[in-house]
Amino acid sequence: MKFDLHCHSHFSDGALSPADLLQLAHDNDITHLALTDHDTINGLDQAQHAADQLDITLIKGLELSCSWNGQLLHVVGLGVDPLNSILLAGIAQNTRLRTERSLAMIEDFERHGIALAQEVAGLLEGAVPTRPHFAQALINLGYAKNKNQAFKRYLVRGKPGFIPMQWPDLEEVGSWICDAGGVGVLAHPLRYKFTRTKLRKLIGDMQQVGINGIEVSNANTDQQQVDGLATLAVQHDLLASIGSDFHSLDQPWARLGGAKDLPAHLTPVWSELGF
Repeated sequence: MKFDLHCHSHFSDGALSPADLLQLAHDNDITHLALTDHDTINGLDQAQHAADQLDITLIKGLELSCSWNGQLLHVVGLGVDPLNSILLAGIAQNTRLRTERSLAMIEDFERHGIALAQEVAGLLEGAVPTRPHFAQALINLGYAKNKNQAFKRYLVRGKPGFIPMQWPDLEEVGSWICDAGGVGVLAHPLRYKFTRTKLRKLIGDMQQVGINGIEVSNANTDQQQVDGLATLAVQHDLLASIGSDFHSLDQPWARLGGAKDLPAHLTPVWSELGF
């Protein structure tokens, strides 16, 4: 079995349709794939149809934004019931926050003489609005050469297009995932650049609200980082997850299926999912 439990389609900030994503998974010998779009499950039906045709096991998931001690976190929910009313209400809440932020971002850009509304609308096409959509709009209109430049000149604190967000707290998001029968996993834990002490505090708070997994390996972790996160997983009795965080083919550093294998001594998150 080959798992990739963190990837995105064009229903959030990914480039591929769910069908193309599943075909890419098939081409990379992935047997179990979780589609984890940001704050939406709208791509799951299309993904399931493609998975059935390609004999891939689709694990229903999503990546939820939340706040912990003033810090934005991403928590992946795996094996969730997409019909659960509590989860759907939480998704609606985050979608509303994203929509309100996108409108405020458009207004802020206009105050700086940059008209993005039409370009962003064309990029969204039913997807939840994310900052990468705005970065791509800036590229398309010639304000930036690439996404790195877009996020240096715009979209970050002190620059045009930055709108602060008040996401739901960690406890709320944990309750949404648990109520939907899913397993909560802290996504890309090293990206937050926490000290070891702070990361351990976060893990303790996560576990108190039912989030019992950690992404030990993704496409950007080297072996030393994987081993360090594996040690944390063992010490805190956490389920270990693996995922590429794939978004598009032009990001070779996050290749679908490109994460290093989990160390054999860990308890993989899929054991909790019945695999």
